[in-house]
Amino acid sequence: MNDLNFDYYHELSPNFMRWCLLLNGIVAPEITEESCHCELGFGQGVSANIHAAATPGKFFGNDFNPSHTANAKELAKASGAEAKFFEDSFEEFSKRDDLPQFDSIGVHGVWSWVNAQNRGHILEIARRHLKSGGMFYNSYNCLPGAAPHAPLRELLAIGYQYKTNPADDAEERVNSAVNFVEDLLDANPAYLKVVPSFKNRFEQIKREEASYIAHEYLNSDWDLMYFKDVAELFKSAKLDFAATALPVESKEDMFLPERMKNFLQRVDNPIAHEQLQDYFINRHFRKDIFVRGLRRLSTTEVYDKILMTRYVLNKPAADVPMNVSVHLGDLNLDESLYRPLLEYLERDNFRPKYLQEYFTKNKLSAGSLIELITILVYAGHVLPCQDESAVKQVKKSCEQLNAHICERSEFGETINVLASPLTGGGVEVGRFQQLFLAQYKAGSKTSDRLADEVWKIISRNRERMIVSDVWNSERFLETPEENIAHLKNLAEDFLSKLLPIYKALLL
Repeated sequence: MNDLNFDYYHELSPNFMRWCLLLNGIVAPEITEESCHCELGFGQGVSANIHAAATPGKFFGNDFNPSHTANAKELAKASGAEAKFFEDSFEEFSKRDDLPQFDSIGVHGVWSWVNAQNRGHILEIARRHLKSGGMFYNSYNCLPGAAPHAPLRELLAIGYQYKTNPADDAEERVNSAVNFVEDLLDANPAYLKVVPSFKNRFEQIKREEASYIAHEYLNSDWDLMYFKDVAELFKSAKLDFAATALPVESKEDMFLPERMKNFLQRVDNPIAHEQLQDYFINRHFRKDIFVRGLRRLSTTEVYDKILMTRYVLNKPAADVPMNVSVHLGDLNLDESLYRPLLEYLERDNFRPKYLQEYFTKNKLSAGSLIELITILVYAGHVLPCQDESAVKQVKKSCEQLNAHICERSEFGETINVLASPLTGGGVEVGRFQQLFLAQYKAGSKTSDRLADEVWKIISRNRERMIVSDVWNSERFLETPEENIAHLKNLAEDFLSKLLPIYKALLL
Protein backbone atom coordinates (compact mmCIF):
# COMPACT_ATOMS: atom_id res chain seq x y z
CA MET A 1 0.00 0.00 0.00
CA ASN A 2 1.33 3.43 -0.94
CA ASP A 3 2.06 5.39 2.23
CA LEU A 4 3.37 8.39 0.29
CA ASN A 5 0.72 10.95 1.20
CA PHE A 6 1.99 14.25 -0.17
CA ASP A 7 -1.19 16.18 0.56
CA TYR A 8 -1.15 19.85 1.54
CA TYR A 9 -3.39 21.49 4.18
CA HIS A 10 -3.72 25.26 3.94
CA GLU A 11 -5.32 25.53 7.39
CA LEU A 12 -1.87 24.90 8.91
CA SER A 13 -0.56 28.14 7.40
CA PRO A 14 0.20 30.67 10.16
CA ASN A 15 -0.96 33.47 7.86
CA PHE A 16 -4.31 31.74 7.26
CA MET A 17 -4.77 30.97 10.96
CA ARG A 18 -4.07 34.60 11.73
CA TRP A 19 -6.63 35.81 9.18
CA CYS A 20 -9.31 33.50 10.61
CA LEU A 21 -8.71 34.93 14.08
CA LEU A 22 -8.88 38.53 12.86
CA LEU A 23 -12.11 37.77 11.00
CA ASN A 24 -13.59 36.57 14.27
CA GLY A 25 -12.43 39.59 16.23
CA ILE A 26 -9.55 37.86 18.01
CA VAL A 27 -6.12 39.43 18.47
CA ALA A 28 -3.60 37.37 16.48
CA PRO A 29 0.20 37.37 16.72
CA GLU A 30 2.14 39.38 14.17
CA ILE A 31 4.26 37.17 11.89
CA THR A 32 7.84 38.42 11.59
CA GLU A 33 11.29 36.99 10.93
CA GLU A 34 11.55 36.46 14.70
CA SER A 35 8.42 34.27 14.80
CA CYS A 36 8.61 30.53 15.49
CA HIS A 37 6.12 27.96 14.24
CA CYS A 38 5.60 24.23 14.68
CA GLU A 39 3.74 21.36 13.02
CA LEU A 40 3.19 18.19 15.02
CA GLY A 41 3.00 14.86 13.16
CA PHE A 42 3.92 16.49 9.84
CA GLY A 43 3.64 13.33 7.69
CA GLN A 44 5.72 13.74 4.52
CA GLY A 45 6.41 17.33 5.53
CA VAL A 46 4.76 18.98 2.54
CA SER A 47 2.63 21.48 4.47
CA ALA A 48 5.41 22.12 6.98
CA ASN A 49 7.94 22.89 4.24
CA ILE A 50 5.57 24.96 2.11
CA HIS A 51 4.87 27.12 5.17
CA ALA A 52 8.52 27.20 6.25
CA ALA A 53 9.52 28.46 2.81
CA ALA A 54 6.64 30.92 2.44
CA THR A 55 6.37 32.37 5.96
CA PRO A 56 8.88 34.56 7.80
CA GLY A 57 10.44 32.98 10.87
CA LYS A 58 11.68 29.58 11.99
CA PHE A 59 9.83 26.26 11.68
CA PHE A 60 10.02 23.11 13.78
CA GLY A 61 8.20 19.81 13.72
CA ASN A 62 8.15 16.13 14.59
CA ASP A 63 7.13 12.83 13.05
CA PHE A 64 8.12 9.43 14.44
CA ASN A 65 8.34 7.85 10.93
CA PRO A 66 11.98 7.92 9.70
CA SER A 67 11.07 8.07 6.00
CA HIS A 68 8.66 10.97 6.64
CA THR A 69 11.35 12.88 8.50
CA ALA A 70 13.94 12.18 5.80
CA ASN A 71 11.61 13.56 3.12
CA ALA A 72 10.82 16.64 5.21
CA LYS A 73 14.53 17.32 5.73
CA GLU A 74 15.21 16.94 2.00
CA LEU A 75 12.56 19.55 1.20
CA ALA A 76 13.90 21.88 3.90
CA LYS A 77 17.44 21.58 2.51
CA ALA A 78 16.16 22.43 -0.97
CA SER A 79 14.33 25.56 0.19
CA GLY A 80 17.07 26.83 2.50
CA ALA A 81 14.38 27.90 4.98
CA GLU A 82 15.08 27.85 8.70
CA ALA A 83 13.39 24.55 9.50
CA LYS A 84 14.29 21.81 11.97
CA PHE A 85 12.47 18.50 11.80
CA PHE A 86 12.86 15.77 14.40
CA GLU A 87 12.24 12.03 14.24
CA ASP A 88 10.50 12.16 17.62
CA SER A 89 7.37 10.73 19.15
CA PHE A 90 5.02 13.26 20.74
CA GLU A 91 6.36 12.25 24.16
CA GLU A 92 9.98 12.75 23.10
CA PHE A 93 9.18 16.07 21.45
CA SER A 94 7.27 17.28 24.52
CA LYS A 95 10.36 16.72 26.66
CA ARG A 96 12.89 18.50 24.43
CA ASP A 97 14.70 21.39 26.06
CA ASP A 98 15.96 22.92 22.80
CA LEU A 99 12.63 24.22 21.49
CA PRO A 100 11.64 27.91 21.40
CA GLN A 101 8.32 29.45 22.35
CA PHE A 102 6.02 29.13 19.33
CA ASP A 103 3.73 31.74 17.82
CA SER A 104 1.72 28.96 16.20
CA ILE A 105 1.38 25.20 16.47
CA GLY A 106 -0.59 23.07 14.03
CA VAL A 107 -1.68 19.44 14.04
CA HIS A 108 -3.83 17.99 11.26
CA GLY A 109 -5.38 14.53 11.02
CA VAL A 110 -3.72 13.26 14.20
CA TRP A 111 -5.89 13.93 17.26
CA SER A 112 -8.56 11.29 16.49
CA TRP A 113 -6.01 8.66 15.49
CA VAL A 114 -3.77 8.61 18.57
CA ASN A 115 -4.49 7.40 22.09
CA ALA A 116 -5.29 9.52 25.13
CA GLN A 117 -1.68 9.38 26.31
CA ASN A 118 -0.42 10.91 23.07
CA ARG A 119 -3.15 13.55 23.15
CA GLY A 120 -1.79 14.40 26.59
CA HIS A 121 1.70 14.82 25.13
CA ILE A 122 0.30 17.14 22.44
CA LEU A 123 -1.33 19.24 25.15
CA GLU A 124 1.93 19.26 27.11
CA ILE A 125 3.73 20.66 24.06
CA ALA A 126 1.12 23.42 23.90
CA ARG A 127 1.39 24.04 27.64
CA ARG A 128 5.20 24.30 27.58
CA HIS A 129 5.91 25.86 24.21
CA LEU A 130 3.03 28.01 22.94
CA LYS A 131 3.55 31.72 23.56
CA SER A 132 1.01 33.87 25.33
CA GLY A 133 -1.21 35.05 22.50
CA GLY A 134 -0.10 32.12 20.32
CA MET A 135 -2.48 30.10 18.15
CA PHE A 136 -3.00 26.33 17.93
CA TYR A 137 -4.78 24.57 15.03
CA ASN A 138 -6.29 21.13 15.61
CA SER A 139 -8.50 18.99 13.35
CA TYR A 140 -10.38 15.86 14.39
CA ASN A 141 -13.40 13.64 13.87
CA CYS A 142 -16.22 14.88 16.06
CA LEU A 143 -19.58 13.82 17.41
CA PRO A 144 -22.42 13.72 16.67
CA GLY A 145 -21.76 13.73 12.91
CA ALA A 146 -19.07 11.04 12.93
CA ALA A 147 -21.09 8.62 15.08
CA PRO A 148 -22.37 6.56 12.09
CA HIS A 149 -18.75 5.92 11.06
CA ALA A 150 -18.04 3.85 14.18
CA PRO A 151 -20.03 0.71 13.17
CA LEU A 152 -18.48 0.85 9.69
CA ARG A 153 -15.01 1.13 11.18
CA GLU A 154 -15.71 -1.88 13.41
CA LEU A 155 -16.81 -4.03 10.46
CA LEU A 156 -13.76 -3.06 8.41
CA ALA A 157 -11.54 -3.80 11.40
CA ILE A 158 -13.07 -7.27 11.80
CA GLY A 159 -12.54 -7.97 8.13
CA TYR A 160 -8.98 -6.67 8.25
CA GLN A 161 -7.95 -8.48 11.44
CA TYR A 162 -9.77 -11.82 11.22
CA LYS A 163 -10.86 -12.47 7.67
CA THR A 164 -7.76 -11.64 5.63
CA ASN A 165 -4.50 -13.41 5.03
CA PRO A 166 -1.74 -11.88 7.19
CA ALA A 167 0.73 -12.84 4.47
CA ASP A 168 -0.92 -10.45 2.01
CA ASP A 169 0.41 -6.93 1.70
CA ALA A 170 -1.49 -4.12 3.43
CA GLU A 171 -3.33 -2.94 0.31
CA GLU A 172 -4.59 -6.46 -0.44
CA ARG A 173 -5.80 -6.82 3.15
CA VAL A 174 -7.65 -3.49 3.01
CA ASN A 175 -9.33 -4.45 -0.26
CA SER A 176 -10.23 -7.84 1.20
CA ALA A 177 -11.74 -6.14 4.26
CA VAL A 178 -13.85 -3.93 1.97
CA ASN A 179 -15.06 -7.01 0.08
CA PHE A 180 -15.87 -8.66 3.43
CA VAL A 181 -18.13 -5.75 4.44
CA GLU A 182 -19.76 -5.72 1.01
CA ASP A 183 -20.61 -9.42 1.31
CA LEU A 184 -21.98 -8.85 4.82
CA LEU A 185 -24.27 -6.05 3.64
CA ASP A 186 -25.47 -8.18 0.73
CA ALA A 187 -26.74 -10.63 3.37
CA ASN A 188 -29.14 -7.83 4.44
CA PRO A 189 -28.53 -7.49 8.20
CA ALA A 190 -31.35 -5.94 10.25
CA TYR A 191 -29.04 -3.03 11.11
CA LEU A 192 -29.60 -1.66 7.59
CA LYS A 193 -33.31 -1.27 8.31
CA VAL A 194 -32.56 0.82 11.39
CA VAL A 195 -29.80 2.88 9.72
CA PRO A 196 -30.56 2.91 5.98
CA SER A 197 -27.85 5.52 5.32
CA PHE A 198 -25.17 3.05 6.45
CA LYS A 199 -24.95 1.37 3.06
CA ASN A 200 -24.65 4.70 1.24
CA ARG A 201 -21.75 5.64 3.49
CA PHE A 202 -20.05 2.34 2.73
CA GLU A 203 -20.53 2.87 -1.01
CA GLN A 204 -18.71 6.20 -0.69
CA ILE A 205 -15.88 4.72 1.35
CA LYS A 206 -15.19 1.74 -0.87
CA ARG A 207 -14.35 4.11 -3.75
CA GLU A 208 -11.50 5.63 -1.71
CA GLU A 209 -7.89 4.53 -2.04
CA ALA A 210 -6.72 1.74 0.27
CA SER A 211 -4.24 4.09 1.98
CA TYR A 212 -7.07 6.47 2.95
CA ILE A 213 -9.26 3.64 4.28
CA ALA A 214 -6.35 2.27 6.31
CA HIS A 215 -5.59 5.64 7.92
CA GLU A 216 -9.19 6.69 8.45
CA TYR A 217 -10.64 3.42 9.73
CA LEU A 218 -7.97 0.85 10.51
CA ASN A 219 -5.58 2.61 12.88
CA SER A 220 -5.19 0.85 16.22
CA ASP A 221 -6.41 4.08 17.86
CA TRP A 222 -9.55 5.82 16.65
CA ASP A 223 -11.49 8.04 19.04
CA LEU A 224 -14.54 10.20 18.42
CA MET A 225 -15.00 13.21 20.71
CA TYR A 226 -17.51 15.96 21.27
CA PHE A 227 -16.22 19.48 20.70
CA LYS A 228 -16.92 20.49 24.30
CA ASP A 229 -14.69 17.67 25.59
CA VAL A 230 -11.84 18.72 23.29
CA ALA A 231 -12.29 22.34 24.38
CA GLU A 232 -12.08 21.31 28.04
CA LEU A 233 -8.81 19.46 27.40
CA PHE A 234 -7.31 22.49 25.71
CA LYS A 235 -8.58 24.67 28.54
CA SER A 236 -6.47 22.55 30.89
CA ALA A 237 -3.44 23.69 28.89
CA LYS A 238 -4.60 27.35 29.18
CA LEU A 239 -5.92 27.53 25.61
CA ASP A 240 -9.34 28.94 24.73
CA PHE A 241 -11.39 28.10 21.65
CA ALA A 242 -11.26 31.09 19.28
CA ALA A 243 -12.56 30.20 15.81
CA THR A 244 -12.88 27.51 13.18
CA ALA A 245 -10.56 27.46 10.18
CA LEU A 246 -13.68 27.32 7.98
CA PRO A 247 -14.49 31.04 7.83
CA VAL A 248 -18.17 30.86 6.88
CA GLU A 249 -18.94 28.48 9.74
CA SER A 250 -18.04 31.20 12.24
CA LYS A 251 -20.67 33.44 10.62
CA GLU A 252 -24.03 31.81 11.28
CA ASP A 253 -26.00 34.57 9.56
CA MET A 254 -24.46 33.44 6.28
CA PHE A 255 -25.57 29.83 6.22
CA LEU A 256 -28.00 28.81 8.98
CA PRO A 257 -31.79 28.87 8.50
CA GLU A 258 -33.71 31.37 10.61
CA ARG A 259 -35.11 28.91 13.16
CA MET A 260 -31.65 27.50 13.89
CA LYS A 261 -30.18 30.99 14.29
CA ASN A 262 -32.98 32.03 16.58
CA PHE A 263 -32.42 29.03 18.81
CA LEU A 264 -28.63 29.49 18.99
CA GLN A 265 -29.02 33.17 19.84
CA ARG A 266 -30.49 32.02 23.16
CA VAL A 267 -27.25 30.18 24.06
CA ASP A 268 -24.70 32.60 25.50
CA ASN A 269 -22.01 30.11 26.54
CA PRO A 270 -19.60 29.91 23.55
CA ILE A 271 -18.67 26.26 24.13
CA ALA A 272 -22.29 25.14 24.41
CA HIS A 273 -23.17 27.32 21.42
CA GLU A 274 -20.49 25.70 19.27
CA GLN A 275 -21.44 22.19 20.40
CA LEU A 276 -25.09 22.79 19.52
CA GLN A 277 -24.11 24.10 16.10
CA ASP A 278 -22.47 20.69 15.49
CA TYR A 279 -25.90 19.12 16.02
CA PHE A 280 -27.65 21.54 13.69
CA ILE A 281 -25.26 20.94 10.79
CA ASN A 282 -24.37 17.33 11.71
CA ARG A 283 -20.68 18.18 11.62
CA HIS A 284 -18.35 15.16 11.58
CA PHE A 285 -14.94 16.86 11.24
CA ARG A 286 -13.78 20.00 13.00
CA LYS A 287 -10.97 22.41 12.18
CA ASP A 288 -10.48 24.47 15.34
CA ILE A 289 -8.14 27.29 16.29
CA PHE A 290 -7.37 27.78 19.98
CA VAL A 291 -5.51 30.72 21.51
CA ARG A 292 -3.42 31.03 24.64
CA GLY A 293 -4.70 34.22 26.23
CA LEU A 294 -7.68 35.20 24.08
CA ARG A 295 -8.19 38.95 23.58
CA ARG A 296 -10.90 40.56 21.52
CA LEU A 297 -10.87 43.35 18.95
CA SER A 298 -13.58 45.97 18.51
CA THR A 299 -15.74 45.83 15.38
CA THR A 300 -13.94 48.89 14.02
CA GLU A 301 -10.55 47.20 14.49
CA VAL A 302 -11.79 44.07 12.72
CA TYR A 303 -13.05 46.08 9.77
CA ASP A 304 -9.77 47.98 9.57
CA LYS A 305 -7.56 44.88 9.68
CA ILE A 306 -9.61 42.85 7.19
CA LEU A 307 -10.01 45.74 4.74
CA MET A 308 -6.29 46.61 4.98
CA THR A 309 -5.29 43.05 4.07
CA ARG A 310 -4.37 42.35 0.46
CA TYR A 311 -6.25 39.61 -1.41
CA VAL A 312 -5.49 37.67 -4.59
CA LEU A 313 -7.82 35.82 -6.95
CA ASN A 314 -6.48 32.38 -7.89
CA LYS A 315 -8.59 31.65 -10.99
CA PRO A 316 -10.19 33.68 -13.80
CA ALA A 317 -13.18 35.65 -12.52
CA ALA A 318 -15.42 34.06 -15.18
CA ASP A 319 -14.57 30.58 -13.81
CA VAL A 320 -15.83 31.31 -10.29
CA PRO A 321 -19.23 29.64 -9.83
CA MET A 322 -22.05 31.58 -8.23
CA ASN A 323 -22.76 28.95 -5.61
CA VAL A 324 -20.80 27.64 -2.63
CA SER A 325 -21.35 24.32 -0.83
CA VAL A 326 -21.85 24.43 2.94
CA HIS A 327 -23.07 21.77 5.37
CA LEU A 328 -26.78 22.38 4.80
CA GLY A 329 -26.67 22.75 1.02
CA ASP A 330 -25.53 25.40 -1.44
CA LEU A 331 -25.34 29.15 -0.95
CA ASN A 332 -26.43 30.95 -4.12
CA LEU A 333 -24.32 34.07 -4.59
CA ASP A 334 -25.74 37.37 -5.83
CA GLU A 335 -23.97 37.89 -9.15
CA SER A 336 -24.51 41.65 -9.04
CA LEU A 337 -22.42 41.80 -5.84
CA TYR A 338 -19.77 39.13 -6.47
CA ARG A 339 -18.91 39.62 -10.15
CA PRO A 340 -17.73 43.25 -9.78
CA LEU A 341 -15.50 42.29 -6.84
CA LEU A 342 -14.05 39.31 -8.73
CA GLU A 343 -13.40 41.44 -11.81
CA TYR A 344 -11.70 44.03 -9.62
CA LEU A 345 -9.40 41.38 -8.15
CA GLU A 346 -8.61 40.07 -11.66
CA ARG A 347 -7.42 43.46 -12.95
CA ASP A 348 -3.75 44.17 -13.65
CA ASN A 349 -2.97 40.49 -14.18
CA PHE A 350 -4.27 39.37 -10.79
CA ARG A 351 -2.21 41.90 -8.84
CA PRO A 352 -3.03 41.53 -5.12
CA LYS A 353 -5.26 44.35 -3.89
CA TYR A 354 -6.44 45.88 -0.64
CA LEU A 355 -10.16 45.64 0.04
CA GLN A 356 -9.95 49.21 1.31
CA GLU A 357 -9.42 50.39 -2.30
CA TYR A 358 -12.64 48.66 -3.39
CA PHE A 359 -14.53 49.84 -0.31
CA THR A 360 -13.84 53.53 -0.96
CA LYS A 361 -15.08 53.30 -4.57
CA ASN A 362 -18.27 51.30 -3.97
CA LYS A 363 -21.45 51.72 -1.96
CA LEU A 364 -21.15 48.48 0.01
CA SER A 365 -20.90 48.72 3.77
CA ALA A 366 -17.73 47.38 5.40
CA GLY A 367 -19.69 44.51 6.93
CA SER A 368 -21.23 43.52 3.58
CA LEU A 369 -17.89 43.62 1.78
CA ILE A 370 -16.28 41.49 4.47
CA GLU A 371 -19.12 38.98 4.10
CA LEU A 372 -18.36 38.71 0.36
CA ILE A 373 -14.65 38.15 0.89
CA THR A 374 -15.32 35.65 3.68
CA ILE A 375 -17.36 33.45 1.36
CA LEU A 376 -14.80 33.73 -1.46
CA VAL A 377 -11.94 32.78 0.89
CA TYR A 378 -13.99 29.91 2.34
CA ALA A 379 -14.64 28.60 -1.18
CA GLY A 380 -10.94 28.81 -2.01
CA HIS A 381 -11.32 31.28 -4.87
CA VAL A 382 -9.57 34.18 -3.09
CA LEU A 383 -6.57 34.05 -0.74
CA PRO A 384 -5.50 36.56 1.94
CA CYS A 385 -1.95 37.80 1.41
CA GLN A 386 1.06 38.65 3.55
CA ASP A 387 2.40 42.18 3.65
CA GLU A 388 5.04 43.21 1.11
CA SER A 389 7.97 43.03 3.54
CA ALA A 390 7.13 39.38 4.29
CA VAL A 391 6.92 38.59 0.57
CA LYS A 392 10.44 39.95 0.05
CA GLN A 393 11.81 37.92 2.97
CA VAL A 394 10.54 34.57 1.68
CA LYS A 395 10.81 34.98 -2.09
CA LYS A 396 14.15 33.17 -2.42
CA SER A 397 13.21 30.16 -0.27
CA CYS A 398 9.95 29.77 -2.20
CA GLU A 399 11.78 29.87 -5.53
CA GLN A 400 14.27 27.25 -4.35
CA LEU A 401 11.63 24.89 -2.96
CA ASN A 402 9.45 25.27 -6.04
CA ALA A 403 12.39 24.51 -8.34
CA HIS A 404 13.05 21.33 -6.36
CA ILE A 405 9.39 20.24 -6.48
CA CYS A 406 9.20 20.92 -10.22
CA GLU A 407 12.37 18.90 -10.74
CA ARG A 408 10.83 15.98 -8.83
CA SER A 409 7.78 16.17 -11.09
CA GLU A 410 9.94 15.12 -14.04
CA PHE A 411 9.91 11.59 -12.62
CA GLY A 412 6.27 11.33 -11.65
CA GLU A 413 3.36 12.98 -9.89
CA THR A 414 4.20 13.54 -6.23
CA ILE A 415 3.73 17.04 -4.80
CA ASN A 416 0.94 18.96 -6.54
CA VAL A 417 1.46 22.24 -4.70
CA LEU A 418 4.01 25.05 -4.85
CA ALA A 419 4.91 27.69 -2.26
CA SER A 420 3.50 31.20 -2.68
CA PRO A 421 5.51 34.05 -1.14
CA LEU A 422 2.41 36.19 -1.62
CA THR A 423 0.03 34.14 0.54
CA GLY A 424 2.41 32.37 2.90
CA GLY A 425 0.83 29.11 1.79
CA GLY A 426 0.52 26.64 -1.05
CA VAL A 427 -0.97 26.89 -4.52
CA GLU A 428 -2.24 23.80 -6.30
CA VAL A 429 -0.16 23.22 -9.45
CA GLY A 430 -0.43 19.87 -11.24
CA ARG A 431 2.48 17.89 -12.60
CA PHE A 432 2.30 19.09 -16.21
CA GLN A 433 1.77 22.69 -15.14
CA GLN A 434 4.91 22.34 -13.01
CA LEU A 435 6.84 21.01 -16.01
CA PHE A 436 5.60 23.88 -18.19
CA LEU A 437 6.45 26.38 -15.47
CA ALA A 438 10.00 25.08 -15.13
CA GLN A 439 10.54 25.11 -18.89
CA TYR A 440 9.04 28.58 -19.18
CA LYS A 441 11.49 29.88 -16.59
CA ALA A 442 14.29 28.14 -18.52
CA GLY A 443 13.42 30.12 -21.64
CA SER A 444 10.71 28.18 -23.53
CA LYS A 445 8.06 30.85 -24.09
CA THR A 446 5.86 29.37 -26.85
CA SER A 447 3.45 26.44 -26.80
CA ASP A 448 5.51 24.62 -29.45
CA ARG A 449 8.71 24.89 -27.42
CA LEU A 450 6.98 23.95 -24.17
CA ALA A 451 5.37 20.88 -25.76
CA ASP A 452 8.67 19.73 -27.28
CA GLU A 453 10.60 20.13 -24.02
CA VAL A 454 8.02 18.38 -21.88
CA TRP A 455 7.71 15.54 -24.41
CA LYS A 456 11.47 14.99 -24.11
CA ILE A 457 11.05 14.59 -20.35
CA ILE A 458 8.14 12.15 -20.37
CA SER A 459 9.34 10.12 -23.35
CA ARG A 460 12.67 9.69 -21.55
CA ASN A 461 10.63 8.03 -18.78
CA ARG A 462 8.82 5.93 -21.42
CA GLU A 463 5.56 7.63 -20.52
CA ARG A 464 2.71 8.59 -22.83
CA MET A 465 -0.14 11.02 -22.45
CA ILE A 466 -3.58 9.72 -21.47
CA VAL A 467 -6.75 11.26 -22.90
CA SER A 468 -10.45 10.64 -22.23
CA ASP A 469 -13.21 10.43 -24.80
CA VAL A 470 -16.78 11.71 -24.42
CA TRP A 471 -17.69 8.52 -22.51
CA ASN A 472 -14.77 9.08 -20.06
CA SER A 473 -12.97 6.06 -21.46
CA GLU A 474 -9.21 6.57 -21.18
CA ARG A 475 -6.59 5.66 -23.76
CA PHE A 476 -2.89 6.20 -24.29
CA LEU A 477 -1.68 8.34 -27.18
CA GLU A 478 0.60 6.17 -29.28
CA THR A 479 2.78 8.27 -31.58
CA PRO A 480 5.15 11.12 -30.69
CA GLU A 481 3.12 13.40 -32.94
CA GLU A 482 -0.10 12.68 -31.06
CA ASN A 483 1.58 13.23 -27.72
CA ILE A 484 3.21 16.49 -28.76
CA ALA A 485 -0.05 17.80 -30.26
CA HIS A 486 -1.87 17.09 -26.98
CA LEU A 487 0.92 18.69 -24.96
CA LYS A 488 0.73 21.75 -27.21
CA ASN A 489 -2.98 22.15 -26.39
CA LEU A 490 -2.15 21.94 -22.69
CA ALA A 491 0.68 24.44 -23.14
CA GLU A 492 -1.60 26.92 -24.90
CA ASP A 493 -4.03 26.74 -21.99
CA PHE A 494 -1.09 27.16 -19.59
CA LEU A 495 0.18 30.29 -21.36
CA SER A 496 -3.19 32.00 -21.88
CA LYS A 497 -5.07 31.07 -18.72
CA LEU A 498 -2.75 29.86 -15.95
CA LEU A 499 0.52 31.73 -16.39
CA PRO A 500 -0.86 35.16 -15.39
CA ILE A 501 -2.14 33.62 -12.16
CA TYR A 502 1.12 31.78 -11.47
CA LYS A 503 3.08 34.98 -12.08
CA ALA A 504 0.99 36.75 -9.47
CA LEU A 505 1.16 33.95 -6.92
CA LEU A 506 4.53 32.30 -7.47
CA LEU A 507 7.00 34.24 -9.65
